[in-house]
Amino acid sequence: MGKLLDFASLANKELKLQDAADYLGELKDALADIIEEYEDNDEDIEKIDTLTEALDALEDAFDAINEVLLGEL
Repeated sequence: MGKLLDFASLANKELKLQDAADYLGELKDALADIIEEYEDNDEDIEKIDTLTEALDALEDAFDAINEVLLGEL
Protein backbone atom coordinates (compact mmCIF):
# COMPACT_ATOMS: atom_id res chain seq x y z
CA MET A 1 0.00 0.00 0.00
CA GLY A 2 2.86 2.38 0.76
CA LYS A 3 4.24 2.08 -2.76
CA LEU A 4 0.88 3.06 -4.18
CA LEU A 5 0.93 6.23 -2.11
CA ASP A 6 4.47 6.99 -3.21
CA PHE A 7 3.44 6.57 -6.84
CA ALA A 8 0.45 8.84 -6.34
CA SER A 9 2.68 11.41 -4.67
CA LEU A 10 5.18 11.23 -7.54
CA ALA A 11 2.42 11.61 -10.12
CA ASN A 12 1.06 14.61 -8.21
CA LYS A 13 4.50 16.23 -8.17
CA GLU A 14 4.91 15.66 -11.89
CA LEU A 15 1.49 17.16 -12.57
CA LYS A 16 2.42 20.21 -10.52
CA LEU A 17 5.71 20.52 -12.41
CA GLN A 18 3.89 20.20 -15.72
CA ASP A 19 1.44 22.90 -14.64
CA ALA A 20 4.39 25.13 -13.70
CA ALA A 21 6.07 24.47 -17.06
CA ASP A 22 2.86 25.27 -18.89
CA TYR A 23 2.45 28.50 -16.94
CA LEU A 24 6.07 29.47 -17.60
CA GLY A 25 5.52 28.82 -21.31
CA GLU A 26 2.56 31.20 -21.32
CA LEU A 27 4.50 33.77 -19.32
CA LYS A 28 7.46 33.54 -21.71
CA ASP A 29 5.16 34.16 -24.68
CA ALA A 30 3.53 37.14 -22.99
CA LEU A 31 6.88 38.66 -22.05
CA ALA A 32 8.24 38.13 -25.57
CA ASP A 33 5.21 40.02 -26.92
CA ILE A 34 5.83 42.88 -24.49
CA ILE A 35 9.49 43.06 -25.49
CA GLU A 36 8.46 43.19 -29.13
CA GLU A 37 6.13 46.10 -28.37
CA TYR A 38 8.99 47.97 -26.71
CA GLU A 39 11.21 47.27 -29.71
CA ASP A 40 8.53 48.34 -32.20
CA ASN A 41 8.18 51.66 -30.41
CA ASP A 42 11.95 52.19 -30.19
CA GLU A 43 11.69 52.51 -26.44
CA ASP A 44 14.51 52.63 -23.92
CA ILE A 45 17.09 49.95 -24.77
CA GLU A 46 17.89 49.53 -21.07
CA LYS A 47 14.30 48.45 -20.41
CA ILE A 48 14.44 46.05 -23.35
CA ASP A 49 17.71 44.58 -22.07
CA THR A 50 16.27 44.12 -18.57
CA LEU A 51 13.14 42.45 -19.90
CA THR A 52 15.23 40.24 -22.17
CA GLU A 53 17.25 39.11 -19.14
CA ALA A 54 13.99 38.27 -17.37
CA LEU A 55 12.86 36.29 -20.43
CA ASP A 56 16.17 34.41 -20.43
CA ALA A 57 15.65 33.53 -16.76
CA LEU A 58 12.14 32.24 -17.51
CA GLU A 59 13.54 30.13 -20.34
CA ASP A 60 16.18 28.70 -18.00
CA ALA A 61 13.50 27.82 -15.43
CA PHE A 62 11.31 26.27 -18.15
CA ASP A 63 14.23 24.17 -19.41
CA ALA A 64 15.18 23.04 -15.89
CA ILE A 65 11.64 21.89 -15.11
CA ASN A 66 11.46 20.01 -18.39
CA GLU A 67 14.78 18.30 -17.62
CA VAL A 68 13.31 17.06 -14.34
CA LEU A 69 10.11 15.93 -16.04
CA LEU A 70 12.00 14.07 -18.74
CA GLY A 71 14.42 12.54 -16.23
CA GLU A 72 17.46 14.05 -17.92
CA LEU A 73 19.26 14.92 -14.69
